[in-house]
Amino acid sequence: MKAIRKQQWRYLRLLFGLSFFAVGNSTAGATVGQKLFTVADDIGISRFDTGGPGPVVFSPDGRYFAVITERGRLDVNRPEAFLRVYRTQDIVTFLSNQKTTGEPQPFWTVRKSTYKDGPLITELRWLTDSKEMAFLLKATSGNERLYIADVKTRNVQPLTAVNQDVTAFDIQSRSRFVYAILSPRIHESAIRELHAGVTVGTGRDFESLINPEILKRTNIWIHDLSELWAIRSGKRFRISDALTRRILPLHLEGERALSLSPDGRFAVTAVTVASVPESWQILYPSPSQSSAYRITRRVQDPLGLAGQRDVSEYVLVELGTGRIIPLTMAPIGNAAGWWGVAHAEWSLDGKSVLLSNTFVSLPSGNTGEQHRSPCIAVVELPSRRTSCVVHFGTDWEAIDNATFVRGNSKAVTIRYLSADGTYHTHTFAEFPDGTWNSVANLPESRADARPIQVFVREDLNSAPVLMARMNNPESSRIIWDPNPQLKNVRLGNVSVFKWTDKKGRDWVGGLYKPPDFILGHRYPVIIQTHGFDPKQFSPSGAFTTAFAAQELASVGFIVLQVEDCPIRDTPDEGPCQVAGYEAAVERLSSEGLIDDSRVGIIGFSRTCYYVLEALTTSDVHFTAASVTDGVDEGYLQYILDIDGDSSDSIAREAEAIIGARPFGEGLLQWFKQSPEFNMEKANTPLQVVAMSSGVSQMWEPYATLRYQHKPADFLVLHSDEHVLTNPAERLISQDATVDWFRFWLQGFEDPSPSKLDQYRRWNSMRAQGRPSP
Repeated sequence: MKAIRKQQWRYLRLLFGLSFFAVGNSTAGATVGQKLFTVADDIGISRFDTGGPGPVVFSPDGRYFAVITERGRLDVNRPEAFLRVYRTQDIVTFLSNQKTTGEPQPFWTVRKSTYKDGPLITELRWLTDSKEMAFLLKATSGNERLYIADVKTRNVQPLTAVNQDVTAFDIQSRSRFVYAILSPRIHESAIRELHAGVTVGTGRDFESLINPEILKRTNIWIHDLSELWAIRSGKRFRISDALTRRILPLHLEGERALSLSPDGRFAVTAVTVASVPESWQILYPSPSQSSAYRITRRVQDPLGLAGQRDVSEYVLVELGTGRIIPLTMAPIGNAAGWWGVAHAEWSLDGKSVLLSNTFVSLPSGNTGEQHRSPCIAVVELPSRRTSCVVHFGTDWEAIDNATFVRGNSKAVTIRYLSADGTYHTHTFAEFPDGTWNSVANLPESRADARPIQVFVREDLNSAPVLMARMNNPESSRIIWDPNPQLKNVRLGNVSVFKWTDKKGRDWVGGLYKPPDFILGHRYPVIIQTHGFDPKQFSPSGAFTTAFAAQELASVGFIVLQVEDCPIRDTPDEGPCQVAGYEAAVERLSSEGLIDDSRVGIIGFSRTCYYVLEALTTSDVHFTAASVTDGVDEGYLQYILDIDGDSSDSIAREAEAIIGARPFGEGLLQWFKQSPEFNMEKANTPLQVVAMSSGVSQMWEPYATLRYQHKPADFLVLHSDEHVLTNPAERLISQDATVDWFRFWLQGFEDPSPSKLDQYRRWNSMRAQGRPSP
């Protein structure tokens, strides 16, 4: 790993010294005093934290509010996070005097750059006394550590040991909180295996067998087994199951759901079901027959090192005794393909619990159809009377959040993602007859009556800034611009672009144009896949891995950032995506914007499959393509997925998408439908990028092209991340994207000495028969 880091730093030094000079030579059309946008600029942009309760978190008494931002720093090769705390009254004073210039200063700023990957500060929450905040901070080891910050003394102190990796917490005070840590069994198991004379591979995933070092990595997405701990009256202890006397094991669902009762006696969480009943297969179906995720009768290991896909249920844990009480006697919906974050919340009086995305058990003989989908449920304690606030509908893509309104068990606000890719928020109230109904307005509370509103403003062409206003919109002012450096950078214009495919399906995306765009000139175009948010400033595009929208626009490309087709887990999924890409190219060409003989496409994660499907089935001639760290619906990935998790999720999705299992007659269907069995139809230079822990997963498309002597490049990015945050790794990933498409679509070669080898490879590929642009 040290050698890898040295190579990255050598690359950075060469790039800073020479590569940016080459980019500067291509900015003749830039406005005086401005430069064109680069990957380095992208990495240095500060973003507001949008996880948890939102980008702005007020203290319960409204006297303070806090915001978190994070940016990448190439000079130290780390992210840098800022926790800024403002006094509400200072902002009221600032807004009341419109003649005041400059930005109001925060009351307190906490600045951290502790680890190579982000995010660094997460899960910020105020304690009920409004005097302290708790949050997770990455330690220098990469472990997440729980901290508490005292606003009065401006002092930050750790609450957990440096050798504990915290995966979840809920807190009421320094002396009363619960938290989960990654189990030491993960590391102990890895050490035993590394020193063993033989390894039993039965029931094990392929990657950990060929690379046992992966077992030692403290990464919740590789191994998520956690242990539950509690602090009561200042005493720290690990929770053990009252029946088995063993540790109480938690996996991802339980970590997300962890919630402490107001009196500190109980916690709600979720646990892996040891034996999934056969009746659950019938009672709790998936949203569609084609879904790759379903509940089946099976035996599960609650102490398994990886249980992200386990069938789980919500439970109540009595902390003092370890007694575990099932709350719904039914599974959480994720295991059946009903997507939503597992979440639990107590009412202020401690008499009710809100549970997100759970099925509910029915009285004997009741088979009501509405109960065949999960719901947002409120469980009254101790009677365990359960009522469903609202059931999932077919137009719901995922539950994003559900919470009691001001701690009142009779009112719930739900935020969900609909099938069209937009978020919606609805509030429900319980009526006297016990039913829940949507309501438009609720009586105002003290929190609603705060003298100011603080929010983040951004759009497609404007970087995020922190805004505040009084009760009238005219009083709105910027209180902090975290990216003043962008005033010296010239960005291409981004607009919403809409089109319709041949089957009448409507599509929407973001169209990035070069800063010096000339109407009537036909530009090469790059299609970036995997989503589009019309309200967000996204210079990279949908993600920071591989995508580089503004960077490509700055050097003469039009870039279209495309939403995904909502069709999932059926044989129509790939063709739907391709139809959208084809219609977009046709529309852009008909409007005179692009040169349809120079078209590139980028896939990441799930959309690697979409790109390979396009290369093997589309009428569009793609000049170059790139895929990074994703699924391809190929035979090798299918075979390697066995025992990858409790549900073999990649394999199940492949069966649904291809329409058969690759055995017997089903293999004939794979010959027709899987892109990897049709790579003889692909004649597009393909860049394949794998993360160090997933080389085998990305090997098949590359190898099939190499066997056919077609242009294919394979890069291994030495990273543990999927969505990249490390500055050096982002620079390598996004810069490789820009270089690859400039080479094949523009005939451009960066003169940086650090890149001589890559151009030798690529020119050798071009000599295999690919024409120059």
